[in-house]
Amino acid sequence: MKHTIFLAVLLCSAITAAANNAKISGRIKDANDKSAIIGATVLLMQDTVQIAGTTTDNNGKFTLNAENGDYILELSYIGYETIRMALAVNDNTHIGTIQMQEGATELGEVVVESQAIIQKVDRQILLPSKEQTQASSDGVSLLQNLQIPRIVISPIDNSVKTLSDESVQLRINGIEASTADVKAINPKDIIRVEYHDQPGVRYNGAAAVVDYIVKHRDTGGSLMLAGTNGLTLPGIGYYYLAGKVHFNKSSLQAIASYSPYDIYWTRTNNETYNFSTGKVENNEVGEPTRYKTYPVNVSLNYNWTNGDKNMLNIRLRDNMAYTPYGASDRDSRLYQPTDSFEIHDHDKSSSQSPSLDIYYQHNLPHKQHLYFDVVGTYINTHSDRQFLQTPLRGSASTDTTDVISRVRGDKWSLIGEAIYEKEWENIMLTVGARHNQQWVKNTYLGSTEATVNMTTAETYAFAEMRHRVDKFSYVVGIGAMHTLINQAGQKQSTWIARPQLTMSYDFGKGWFWKYKGYVSGYQPSLSQLSDITQQIDKYQMRRGNPNLKSVMYVSNEMELSWQSKHVNLNLWANYSYDNKPIMEETFEEIIDGSPYAIRMYDNQRGYHKLHVSPSVQVKLLDNKLMFNVTPFVKYMVSQGNNYHHEHVNYGVRGGIFYLLNGWRFFADVVTAQHNLWGETLTFGELTHDIGINYNSEHFGFGIMMVNPFSPHGSTTVTKDLSALAPTANTAVMHNYRQVLMLNFNINLDFGTRASTRGYQRINNEDKENGILSGTK
Repeated sequence: MKHTIFLAVLLCSAITAAANNAKISGRIKDANDKSAIIGATVLLMQDTVQIAGTTTDNNGKFTLNAENGDYILELSYIGYETIRMALAVNDNTHIGTIQMQEGATELGEVVVESQAIIQKVDRQILLPSKEQTQASSDGVSLLQNLQIPRIVISPIDNSVKTLSDESVQLRINGIEASTADVKAINPKDIIRVEYHDQPGVRYNGAAAVVDYIVKHRDTGGSLMLAGTNGLTLPGIGYYYLAGKVHFNKSSLQAIASYSPYDIYWTRTNNETYNFSTGKVENNEVGEPTRYKTYPVNVSLNYNWTNGDKNMLNIRLRDNMAYTPYGASDRDSRLYQPTDSFEIHDHDKSSSQSPSLDIYYQHNLPHKQHLYFDVVGTYINTHSDRQFLQTPLRGSASTDTTDVISRVRGDKWSLIGEAIYEKEWENIMLTVGARHNQQWVKNTYLGSTEATVNMTTAETYAFAEMRHRVDKFSYVVGIGAMHTLINQAGQKQSTWIARPQLTMSYDFGKGWFWKYKGYVSGYQPSLSQLSDITQQIDKYQMRRGNPNLKSVMYVSNEMELSWQSKHVNLNLWANYSYDNKPIMEETFEEIIDGSPYAIRMYDNQRGYHKLHVSPSVQVKLLDNKLMFNVTPFVKYMVSQGNNYHHEHVNYGVRGGIFYLLNGWRFFADVVTAQHNLWGETLTFGELTHDIGINYNSEHFGFGIMMVNPFSPHGSTTVTKDLSALAPTANTAVMHNYRQVLMLNFNINLDFGTRASTRGYQRINNEDKENGILSGTK
């Protein structure tokens, strides 16, 4: 009987306990675009005691178990305002969908244990994990650790490009930044990285954008010193020094970077000239020829931030380069069926481009923002080239060709931009305009003597609206571009409409689809427009074309992706068409009784490119171990006024890396990128590297081997497919194999306190010097 009573009491207790347990469930979304927030922290609290906790899944959903009672439910996510709500639990409770706002509140040191990737209509948001941050020394190395499948980072100069070899636009809190600026970021200050694989109209045609959202500091400062240099190839290196101090609402930062390059190339060149006066065949055998350059970039940046109301940023830059031995230099011997010659082709140049960038941001009530940016730049360029072709001893020929070219270039530019943004619950409107005014004066001396004065202007106005309806999002952009060119009293004016449409759909369960289509345009460069002819060598001349017209091009791209805890799949495809693109053509001209191959740019018929790239990413051990495989195929068609060329390029990028307690092991391989443009076909180089790095809180070091399995070093091949003057040029750097690179970094912080502030959104910089080159 006693046993029966005991069992009855135990059963009643269990039933009562079960009745007192309840499930709390809900979903968290972004308040702006309604996308699910993955990895948000959900805590159930009583007073200051944590009762239960979890994180949201790939759909932003969460579930907690708790006994009946009164609680505080706390929802937090890095970069968003924390939400706390009182919750009375009497039974299973579903609190519905909670919307979190991106906030500008005080942030502590939030640690993300496992990397999260959030898909949005216009970008991916990547939250670096604790291991990824710990194993990073700066912003570039953190980007390497994030392993974005379509992003390739050079191990030598830290340049960031897409898999299709297009430059990636880097930004910090919305402002366009250089590689040196990104390397000056302390990884601990990075809140998140936003990857825009389909940038909107405000990014002015960028292939991709990587935006670092970074904490601001109120006090103290930082000092960063880093360097990379070859042990077996000491002529290659990269060094930078950055210091920053914070005082109340202001901060002052100075950055200097230095990237010397001192190597030897050996070039061979086979060319044929099918002149009307007869065929000329040249077989050029090169000797090791030096390429040496010393680029130095410095910047001084002042920032003043008045809470969330307004911000002023002033940046003074100076990009300097001295190149005593040019990249196209060559020492070689030229053999013809009956004659032989010795060739010395040497170019020495220097450039300096100081600029002043003034940026102002003003935040208005009701989620309205104004952004203004004005940049003034002066570019001064000196270039001295001599081409000397003399008969070899014993040759029957006495013909000597001596071409001297000296160019003194001066260019001034003024770029201004203004943007207005307004946010509603489900809509964001962006309206803006950009104007670029340039003045050029180039003086050509030597074999050709002339002065070119030119003025160009480009004005671009745009508007963009983003809207999200449940799982479907779209972005509609409209724009118009006007270009004006004035050279020697000859003017031309062109209008180009620039619409854009982006759509995306969240199928759920990790599936996501995107489409982007747009029309854009570009005007000819100043160097292409110069009304000048420069002799290249005995048989060739390069000529500018003042009659070039601005170009309209159309692009369509589509992406289908699936994301899970351990596997990410992605299929990306892009088709683009340039209507009447500016591409080179070659024709014969008799000058002073001698035939020459004249190389000149003109508006050709069209250019097509189809690029397809699937990718597979496998993540194991809480993303500490990752594998990436990204094959690609490119089909290019170049339609000239008098030629038609096609080319297919197959390739793959593969990589593996492992992170553990500040250590990083990595290995990458990228097959050669080919590019067909006009009648020039370039075969890039196969690169692969393997290395290991260690990074602690204040210092780091590492060693890397570049091209460990390459038997011949670095090889690039360039072919000219023209019927008049076909050529095949091969450049080999034999000692660019099994190259050991040593790197180090020192990061020091003092007296800092983190807070978030307004984010700078826009920036413009002028880098094109406007010089018509006399090299091949």
